[in-house]
Amino acid sequence: MVMKIQNWEGTADTFTFPNNPKSYDDASASNSSSTSIDYQKYHIHVAGRGISQKGIILAGFLFGSNKNTNYQALSKHFAFQDDTIKKLYWDSNKFSLGIGMDCKKTQTAGRTNFIDYVATFKPIIAMLFGDTLKTTGTNEGNIRTFVEEITGTVTSGASDVVISDGLGNEVTIPSDALTTGQSFSLKLVKMVDSGDGVYVSEYNYVEIAGSQIKTVQTTDGFGVLQIDATANMSTISTANLTDPVVNFRDGWSA
Repeated sequence: MVMKIQNWEGTADTFTFPNNPKSYDDASASNSSSTSIDYQKYHIHVAGRGISQKGIILAGFLFGSNKNTNYQALSKHFAFQDDTIKKLYWDSNKFSLGIGMDCKKTQTAGRTNFIDYVATFKPIIAMLFGDTLKTTGTNEGNIRTFVEEITGTVTSGASDVVISDGLGNEVTIPSDALTTGQSFSLKLVKMVDSGDGVYVSEYNYVEIAGSQIKTVQTTDGFGVLQIDATANMSTISTANLTDPVVNFRDGWSA
């Protein structure tokens, strides 16, 4: 499999590595916590299936007549587009979702036809997603996955839109933001301009009739909708949406 990196939304702008990195460092660690009880054999552990934020480190080289052009294309994804969420593929049908953070190159005497590089990719969600976007069926991965987008039409402007999963998460869009027949879209995450070109990742990004609204409420759990491993998409419940479409990908731990 040849590695590649591309934009998650909009124009893909794909960079395919002419030769795969020589090393790939991707460590996962639980962000649970433990409290020791003095003088006892039992202790307190708090966990929520969370994973600490991590950095994926790639180290490799580029060579030949196109080495400078290739490095420019690589560094653009890793150091000059931190307002754009990327898909980093290291498997033919799985990718990590995150931001390219930095990229460094070196040239050594005696290897003037080579550029050695080290690049860091920081996932915003510490898991892998399947390449196939699904609208029906089951999460065939080995861990819980996230709902990527829900679209539909507002059935009634007099009622709230309520969406929940089978895992204790629920979001509500109040009726005062809605009009009957308007288009509806809820996206897992989007980089949003907060002013002066500074972008912030916003989860549960909702557009009504093509415009973002800010009145989304988390009414149960953490509000970010998920589908358990081996669970069906039908575990996602929607109220006050006509013809809802749920988009998701299989979720993988590695």
